[in-house]
Amino acid sequence: MNDEHAAMKQRPTRFWPWLAIVGLVLLFFNKMVFSNLILARGDTFLYFYPYWQAAAEALRHGRLPLWNPSLFMGAPLLANSQVGFFYPLNWPVWLLLPTPYAVSASIVLHLVIAGWGAYLAGRRRLGLGVLAGLLTAVLFALGGYLTAQVEHVNQVQGLAWLPWLLVALPNGRSPNRQDSFQRIMALGLLFALQLLAGHTQTAFISGVAVGVWVLANAAEEWRLRNRQSPLSHLLLVLVAVLLALLLTAVQLLPTLELTSLSSRQGGLTPNEVLSFSWHPLLMGRSLLPAYGQSLFSEYVAFLPITALVLAVLGAWQWRRRPGVLAALALTAVGLFLALGVFNPLYWLLARLPGFDLFRVPARWLALYALGAALLAGAGLERLRIADCGLRIFGRRNTGSGTRHTENRLLFWPFAFVLGLMGWTVVAGLLARWLPMGPEAPFERPSPLTWGLWLGELALVAGWLRWRRGAWGLAGTAVLVLFLASRSLPYNNLTTPEAWFDLRPPAARLISDFGFRIADFAEPAAFSPAHPLTASPLHPPPDRLLSLSAIFFDPGDWAEIESIYAGQLGAAALYDYAVAIKQKEIIAPNLPLAYGLASVDGFDGGVLPLRTYSELMSLILPQGEMTTDGRLREHLDTVPEAKWLDLFNGRYLITDKTGDQWRTISPTGLDAFFDLQHPQQIAAGEAAAIAYVPPFAASGLAVLSGDAPGSLVVTTAVGETRLEPTAVDGDMVWFDWRETAVPQSIALHAAPDAPWQVQAATLVNAAEGTFMSLTLGDYRLIHSGDVKIYENLNVLPRAVLLANWQWQPDETAVLAALRDSSFDPRQTAVLLGEGENLTGLQDLSGLAQIVSYAPENVVVRTDAPQDSLLLLTDANYPGWQATLDGRPAAIIPADGLFRGVMVPAGEHEVAFTFAPQSVARGRGLSLVGVGLLLLAGGYWTAVGLWRKRQARLNA
Repeated sequence: MNDEHAAMKQRPTRFWPWLAIVGLVLLFFNKMVFSNLILARGDTFLYFYPYWQAAAEALRHGRLPLWNPSLFMGAPLLANSQVGFFYPLNWPVWLLLPTPYAVSASIVLHLVIAGWGAYLAGRRRLGLGVLAGLLTAVLFALGGYLTAQVEHVNQVQGLAWLPWLLVALPNGRSPNRQDSFQRIMALGLLFALQLLAGHTQTAFISGVAVGVWVLANAAEEWRLRNRQSPLSHLLLVLVAVLLALLLTAVQLLPTLELTSLSSRQGGLTPNEVLSFSWHPLLMGRSLLPAYGQSLFSEYVAFLPITALVLAVLGAWQWRRRPGVLAALALTAVGLFLALGVFNPLYWLLARLPGFDLFRVPARWLALYALGAALLAGAGLERLRIADCGLRIFGRRNTGSGTRHTENRLLFWPFAFVLGLMGWTVVAGLLARWLPMGPEAPFERPSPLTWGLWLGELALVAGWLRWRRGAWGLAGTAVLVLFLASRSLPYNNLTTPEAWFDLRPPAARLISDFGFRIADFAEPAAFSPAHPLTASPLHPPPDRLLSLSAIFFDPGDWAEIESIYAGQLGAAALYDYAVAIKQKEIIAPNLPLAYGLASVDGFDGGVLPLRTYSELMSLILPQGEMTTDGRLREHLDTVPEAKWLDLFNGRYLITDKTGDQWRTISPTGLDAFFDLQHPQQIAAGEAAAIAYVPPFAASGLAVLSGDAPGSLVVTTAVGETRLEPTAVDGDMVWFDWRETAVPQSIALHAAPDAPWQVQAATLVNAAEGTFMSLTLGDYRLIHSGDVKIYENLNVLPRAVLLANWQWQPDETAVLAALRDSSFDPRQTAVLLGEGENLTGLQDLSGLAQIVSYAPENVVVRTDAPQDSLLLLTDANYPGWQATLDGRPAAIIPADGLFRGVMVPAGEHEVAFTFAPQSVARGRGLSLVGVGLLLLAGGYWTAVGLWRKRQARLNA
């Protein structure tokens, strides 16, 4: 195989290709770079913005963000590798830019890095010229696959280093000791960067890519009768991987600990592993460019038709040009594995360690993206060397055998492209009978797409007729890539107000917690993720649970349209609408950005904790589990009140889509009925309305599902029992004849029949006004596009209990919690062995949080007898407790939370989060850095000594 350094020496160093890559990235991403518009969709908005906001705030305050108190009732933050806290290229953008612009800057920076790496890989691994290397860089960095992943910024960050791994690999000959060290160091650092970026699946895919490349090169060496074993190169890669693991231990050890306690512990099921496989019917749509049409981003991997033709031409050189066979192997493996569920082999792989940790087999298309880009570069280099001497039409002054070979050579690229087009037609017919995933229903190419496909194909044929047509082919590829990429997500940017503006629900809850809203006025000052602190008069924020979907129209939409008319396109307005609706419902993970606290969260990686998922099974429909942490996807009704009380769920967010406007027949008035909290009142029982607003009413309208009962109303005059005055279908009218302000209202079921009450509304018939009531122990505190209810019976975050029972394992704990007699106000279920204490009544003990920060909580207790302090924050290894300064044991309580036994009297309990995994990881990473520096210093000294000896000998 040719020596890469000798190949590079044959070409003078040029800077213009590097500048060209930067310029093309800026051209393609001109909206993101040269405007104030932002990405406001999908995982970018709901996952990376909140986490990056929290991480940036911690970095600015010099704090290591070990714990996240805002989501999942508490969870590790640093251990969640997707945050990328230790990724060195995150720190500058976090410190210098507001979150949305930090994400945009990181995307653009890493596309430049990807382009530079692909350029070098083409030049050094395939011996390409400058133009062919530049085309390789553009096709990989700006091709459909990588740019479609911009919503997953950590995936783009990891993939940017993939071509650099190929650059750092040794060439065919056995490297000397110094060269081996340099390559181990380079490979180790590159793998470390991928791991620290946080998308572990990308690092795994890259490792497979490196293995495929090494083995393919070894096969090529054997074909050339250079009987060199690939073991030395594989051993070098293995040492580099070990170095990367050592360098990243500060991140990996906490992540591995979290993985062992995750709901994904032990790997995913085969069905989960195989989800989002690349459907064969989408092959044409995925690999061919489309114009004005979109496809689910995980399946996008298009390249210009020009590039596909060049890639097939390049693949034809697998016997002649070094590196082509390896690039061809990358391409084939990527396409083969991306099929996932449609690939019988993947059913076996899905059960193997490594493969069983990740979903979305379609992400193997990353290998195709890089391999095809390299092959296209090789094809262009072939034409450049031949002065584009291949012809499809016409005759050349060559022998008939040469013409026959050239015609046969050109048959296959055009046959491949035409075959893809034909398969798209066939797939459209098959899609009528074969199931397609809901995320990517089949869509036929538009007439515009067909026209441009055929036009590009004709243009390619035309360029192949011209001498020196390589530049024309490269230019055509770049132009087509630019036009086809206009429908990708990175071009659907919207106004920055999608992130920076506060919507009323968040403002209402933030004001409840005393946070300053003035800081949010300007984007430059936006910093909602304030460190959580507390005092006796300012406890930590009580939790919210959002059950609302986004099937409503914002009330201020007409105003928004008038403001942005002519400024934003339809797609940008749509993204803005979705974003503000997500902020209206304070969707996961937005509480993290606002400094609020939520019962649930959203994560597609190592969270939520297994104990969290198991506890949530108590409130989900039977047989259902939450794998990503979101509860609203599974809940059709409000959970049983005792669970919200236990979870410190003070705020409940719902929409109004299920509520009704009804005409009250006796009054002729149209009134609003809140149907969110229906009540089933047993026969002979009563249910009081916990909060009755001060409203002068002449009667009460009740929506009832059963035989109506009676009403007991207390006013300033006294208590009155009322029977229904009128019944019209499910509408029951209680008229108390004189207008009065009710102080309390109780609904009584008949002695022999239950009463299903759906909703109730106070009515003032004389004035034609009404006031809807909230049933149960709730109070409506906000009504806009969504409603926010306050749970009036919620338990505080820290509570003292006089009763408890012990259970030997987690299954028994869940069974005890599921028992209908369990009352979280009276007792706790503890994991372990001990003496049960039951039957005692509430002894009015006091537990008061006196300081609250993510990694430190201090609670002051005062109890008349020995009690259990229950802190309803998630328990996790690394949490330690002290009682009056002395170590105290933390007992897992109620399936998820922390309990500490406290004696009678006044005491102070301090909780501190100091995980050993972080300390050990930090130590190992420092060892890795030290070894790297020592080895680097040694070989630097050796190199200087050899140079000195050479000068002396001269």
